Amino acid sequence: MIEAIGFYGMGLSLLVHVIFVSITIGVGLITAIYRWYGYKRNDRYYENFAKKGFRLMVISELFSGVWGTIITVFLAGLFPALMALATNVLFVPLLIALIGIMIRIPSIAIFWYTWNKVSPKIHSYIGFVMAASGFLIPFGFRAVFSEINYPVAIASYISTGIVSPFEAFISPLFWVFYAHTVFSALSVGGFVIASLMSIEDDIRGVEIGIKYGFVFFILNFLFGMFYWLFLGSFSPYIYNAVTVGTYAPLFVLKLLLIFLLFFIVVNANSAILSGKVHQHTKYAAPVSLLIAVIGEFMNGGARYPYMVVLGSEGIEISSFFNYYIHIPEYLLLVLIAVLLAAIVVFLLAASYALIKRYLDIPVAEEAS
Repeated sequence: MIEAIGFYGMGLSLLVHVIFVSITIGVGLITAIYRWYGYKRNDRYYENFAKKGFRLMVISELFSGVWGTIITVFLAGLFPALMALATNVLFVPLLIALIGIMIRIPSIAIFWYTWNKVSPKIHSYIGFVMAASGFLIPFGFRAVFSEINYPVAIASYISTGIVSPFEAFISPLFWVFYAHTVFSALSVGGFVIASLMSIEDDIRGVEIGIKYGFVFFILNFLFGMFYWLFLGSFSPYIYNAVTVGTYAPLFVLKLLLIFLLFFIVVNANSAILSGKVHQHTKYAAPVSLLIAVIGEFMNGGARYPYMVVLGSEGIEISSFFNYYIHIPEYLLLVLIAVLLAAIVVFLLAASYALIKRYLDIPVAEEAS
């Protein structure tokens, strides 16, 4: 019981983290692109649009960082054996993710404080560095998750005692999983932008968000199908749990939400062609985020009662649980209750920050 509480508690933190990470990666690229368009086309709208996107990205980055830390605490406190195995065998993927974080945080600060303080060209380059660093983070961490679902580097280490630093990246599951993750984040970024712009009745901003989100929505759907099929070949336990097992209703719900999102996009695009903003456009963000969260929940939760899946079986959670320190069950339940309360507070604070545009950017004259 205590292992299950720890497993789902960590999973709950991961789901909240995914919400904000999806926004920050997707919106980060939009910000960089339209900052560049604003400079190249001398279009003040594009620059202001990029500023709005950047505010959204910074807010999301703040919250995603906090929940990333909470996940680390769960791992270190409850599953030290898993953390030790990952840092030993999967050091290079983790290092790549950490390098991404180390580049991203300073580049966000530099991009913020140099807006209108350096030439638009240089500032645009900083924006692309900031956006690109966001893709390094899931590149590292998704290698770890693909190992949990289909061990390649870990299997090599267990059987031979040695492992190539880059062996996790040769996993056939990793590349399709990474592409699915990236396209999901990019589509979410577009739909979140479209929803926020619809609140402002900004038809030009809605059009950008809808088109951007829809292109990556199609790619995400295709790679999502590929990932599902790859699970059938390389991780049948998860595949069966999702397709015909406990998580099958969630799988059906996700498919229904995908069709709903497609319907919202079609209506939004039809309204744009008529010079209007469709009232349902504001639902594009919550629906796309719910799709991402359900997908992450199935991918992680379907492993239970295993922490690492080995084909149709796996290594149980108890093998990685912390037995060096006795953790009372009631204490974990209290922690989960606090976590749930924190999620409510964080989501309310994030909603307020996004709607009220809480962060601001210096508005000095453009440098030449």
